[in-house]
Amino acid sequence: MDNIYFRHSSVRKFQNELINDVYETVSNRQHLVAHAPTGTGKSDAVLSSALTYALQNNLTIFFLTPKISQHKIALEVVKGIAEKYNLNARAIDMVGRRYACIDETLSDLDHEGFYFSCEKKRKTETCEYYGNARGYSTLQEAKAHALFEKLIQNYGAAKTHSEMIALGKGCSACPYEFMLKTASIANVVIADYYHLMIPQIRDIFLLKIKKKIENSIIIIDEAHNLAKRVRDHLSSTINTFLLVRAEKEIRLIGAEKLEIYEDFNKWAKDQLKSSREILVSKDLFTEFLKSYKTELDELILFFETAGNDFIERTNKKSACIKISKFLKDWLKEEKGSIRVLRKLGDGGYYALVKKFLDPSIATSFLNNSHSTILMSGTLLPLEMHRDVIGLDLWRTRLKKYKSPFAENNSINLIVEGVTTKYSKRSFELYTHLASKIDKIINSSPDGVALFFPSYKVLNSVVPLMGSKDNLLVQREKMTPSEVAALIRKFKDGGILCGVQGGSLSEGVDYANEEIKTAVIVGIALEEPSLETTALIDYYQEKYGKGWEYGYTYPAVIKAVQAAGRGIRKETDRAAIVFMDERFNWKNYKSILEDGRRFIVTSEPEKYVKNFWGENQISNSSSNLGTKTS
Repeated sequence: MDNIYFRHSSVRKFQNELINDVYETVSNRQHLVAHAPTGTGKSDAVLSSALTYALQNNLTIFFLTPKISQHKIALEVVKGIAEKYNLNARAIDMVGRRYACIDETLSDLDHEGFYFSCEKKRKTETCEYYGNARGYSTLQEAKAHALFEKLIQNYGAAKTHSEMIALGKGCSACPYEFMLKTASIANVVIADYYHLMIPQIRDIFLLKIKKKIENSIIIIDEAHNLAKRVRDHLSSTINTFLLVRAEKEIRLIGAEKLEIYEDFNKWAKDQLKSSREILVSKDLFTEFLKSYKTELDELILFFETAGNDFIERTNKKSACIKISKFLKDWLKEEKGSIRVLRKLGDGGYYALVKKFLDPSIATSFLNNSHSTILMSGTLLPLEMHRDVIGLDLWRTRLKKYKSPFAENNSINLIVEGVTTKYSKRSFELYTHLASKIDKIINSSPDGVALFFPSYKVLNSVVPLMGSKDNLLVQREKMTPSEVAALIRKFKDGGILCGVQGGSLSEGVDYANEEIKTAVIVGIALEEPSLETTALIDYYQEKYGKGWEYGYTYPAVIKAVQAAGRGIRKETDRAAIVFMDERFNWKNYKSILEDGRRFIVTSEPEKYVKNFWGENQISNSSSNLGTKTS
């Protein structure tokens, strides 16, 4: 610790161990998969060691998170270290070009529409903001360089992306281009997963900021999310609704009529017959496309051109652009992917999906880095994350750190006699769950959060609850601002109802003890589908652990994440109720335990009441006569 740059005056319990392990890891050009519970001070520990080594050896640190909102803590760490030790260290908060844009004419476009319009403006030299930040001529480039030099003189150690956007607005210059220029001279680049995890984005990004992976230490925060995020990002889909919109766009711009919506629905219906979903080959859909008697490249170009024309005329997002991208992806033969045709509901709607099963296609590049650190409070089992991400076995260290929190700060209950298992679901079960939840709510102080395995279970149970006053219910496809508003309301009181793996149960710090009692209602196992079966089969063939890696472990990780929302610092106290008897099964509990002591009971409300009453947890099991595990 004497040689490590650390911004605080003292080190937390167990933090010193992580600091030393990270420094040893990067010194030996190794990788580290670190399961470090909430309260360990992961960001401070990992960044302190990594930055110390990086500054000594002229390396760049990439600190990657799944959400823009999680960038701030890393910025504060670097800024604090630089100020304390008077270091010439610089961090940049990178966001995507779309999120940094100050051109109001592009603000309403979706992803594809924005990037098409932005690129066209830059190519036609009609974006004044780009011209002021980069320059279209030699003279403009010189002016842009002088403007950036002036900005960087007052930059300090770190600025948030919001501050960079404000600077851009102040001088009518593109904030994203300022970010890229700053990244090229930064010691720490704080960015989102996709900046490095999606190959086509990564290659361009690294080229623009003049950085090399082999000269980089990569830190991945909340790494339990990485595999699924990458799989989802690589996957693509089209459906009936998208095709209907595409036909309207084609008619609006006066292009050649193309009745692809009706043709696709007829083709899908013929293929599915009485099935809800089937696996299809690349060639099956390709043959359908050939019925339009045009080369596939020409068909792709037709949709791309139509979409671009539509965006130019209306300044609205385009379905044709999405279809063009899907067709390009569909024609690629890639290992570890499946293609599924499925019904959407019972209204004659269909979807065609190309889904990736293996994220290591994109993430195994991490082995080219100087060192990579994966960290999270829910990285058990460690070997699963190492394997699925594709880190070299011989080079990767696996380490589990102890929780710094006192055991009597929480009580952990597993409820007997209830389950959300698919075969058991019924109106009677939902009524029983609602009754159990009501009893727990009535036994707890204000600040109850309910986390369900799916929206289907949430929407089946919540209407049956007697505790209907001030229910704050998460809905599907809520916008970030709607989610933020829901969290603000909860902090003022109420009962929070969300889903495991959702925006309310991950990545949100209820830092002021808003959650007194967290109820994990059931296990968020994926619904039986061809995709789930394919993932299980794929991981079974590759690792010999199909059910674990592809089904059970990811579900329990969601439960652990949700349960961890209640205790974020040493003084927090929370009652945590795992409401499904399967949590006591060996294959689930091995991940769930992580040092916890569980009480298995059919009457969780008594323990919750006792925990929040005058009695101590240590007296609970003797008083109430249930078993401890």
